[in-house]
Amino acid sequence: MPSSFEPVDARHTPRLRLPAMYTLVRVRPTGYPKFLWTGYIYDISATGMRFELDVVLDPGTDIEVRAMLPGTSQITFDARGKVVRIHDDEPGPCRMGMTFDHFRHHADRRELQNYLEQSQWSQAA
Repeated sequence: MPSSFEPVDARHTPRLRLPAMYTLVRVRPTGYPKFLWTGYIYDISATGMRFELDVVLDPGTDIEVRAMLPGTSQITFDARGKVVRIHDDEPGPCRMGMTFDHFRHHADRRELQNYLEQSQWSQAA
């Protein structure tokens, strides 16, 4: 049985590490008419992603994202979800993890799944 001090990884789907400088994510509070923040994606899975913004969003915050992923054909998808963790261990922009609760269109989920299956990027540890 693990001790209470050991981190437990609650992820159930493999993550794909991305070259952050070739990604883009636009973020807004759920229901807000305009995207307020722009950042980068560090890794992604079918159920969520880790991204970076210049602002800190508290865990539990409901957000909508428009994500642009690198590759030979640009993949863009819209999703809604919740901030679930903050990785604020360095000065500067803050990395956060989110779960995807809903995709704007069924095709968005399918595009992401196809991207993950065909990607040539290395999987995140």
